Amino acid sequence: MTKQIALLIGSGSKTSISKLVASHLQKMAPASIRLNPVEIADLPLYDRDLDENSPAAYERIRKQIENADGVLFVSPEHNAAIPAMLKNAIDVVSRPMGQSKWIGKPAGIVTVGASMAGGIRVADQLRTIASGSFINMPVYAQSPALGSIFNGLFDEQGNILIEAVSQTLQQFITGYAEFVAKF
Repeated sequence: MTKQIALLIGSGSKTSISKLVASHLQKMAPASIRLNPVEIADLPLYDRDLDENSPAAYERIRKQIENADGVLFVSPEHNAAIPAMLKNAIDVVSRPMGQSKWIGKPAGIVTVGASMAGGIRVADQLRTIASGSFINMPVYAQSPALGSIFNGLFDEQGNILIEAVSQTLQQFITGYAEFVAKF
């Protein structure tokens, strides 16, 4: 049976490198998993006053995560941190108190960044958040951090130009699928 993976992309930009990477991962994914993009750009900022009467967008994403067998985060680094819209989505799905939909979902993390570090700080932050008591997700150990993304990583059609990057992503998605199968 194919495991359904919620794919959360930390950038809503039309020219998002994270979206390009996510698209490649969707194509590379083994048949045992299916990566399903989850829209997070439209979420109102989390406000616990809305827990009793949540906006439709809150309910939609909570249901998508609840129905997923795992979660894959693909994110850029914004000012050495997780993009605000991704952190907001994490907060929305972890509430109301005691009703987090993240718990136990195997997580995967891929980051991108303009520097050589490739968003490694975001991967560290996501690991910390995922291990917190309201999230409590097991996280796959490998987390590709694609750096120097504006220096010839992709051609004008969005194809990966560096074979080592393509191989790294293939190894990651294959390993992540094996990780998900354990849950």
